[in-house]
Amino acid sequence: MSIPLVFKPATLTDLDIISTIETQSYHPDEAASREQIAHRMNYAIDGDPHLFYTAWLEQENNNNNKEEKTLAGFVCTTLGSTTLVTDESMKVHDPNGKIVYLHSVCVHPQARRQKVATRLMTHWIQLLEKSKKYDRIALIARENLIGLYESVGFKYLGKSQVVHGPDPWFDMVLDF
Repeated sequence: MSIPLVFKPATLTDLDIISTIETQSYHPDEAASREQIAHRMNYAIDGDPHLFYTAWLEQENNNNNKEEKTLAGFVCTTLGSTTLVTDESMKVHDPNGKIVYLHSVCVHPQARRQKVATRLMTHWIQLLEKSKKYDRIALIARENLIGLYESVGFKYLGKSQVVHGPDPWFDMVLDF
């Protein structure tokens, strides 16, 4: 049985927990700063809320029967026009861009290995595809995550020219 998730756009009230999960998920040389995350969140709030999307775990609180929500994971993006993620595309956002650059797919440490990333990305990709606003999602992935991205429809292209952190990255795309 899968854990119950609710999907919704990120809000600035989520910034602290999102920043914490980002730093728990990446090497210190790779994690986005709180400021970078806030900028990306604002791009989504001002443009398309689907560009920064979250998954929340719903649980019943036995004390008063209210549902508690815990952030289980998020996807964080920007827009641009180059067909692949580049060093430059990770630093800028073009609100008129047709290529979605997927910067982060992060899952809370306690929610890992429960298909949160797969379910979040599947839901999020469907939203972007239905919007008909974008041509492609591009990302760079670590070797151990290529299978995850392929499982939700991304195509592996090979080693990326991007150098960010200590290990190599690999280009992947999903065309609409």
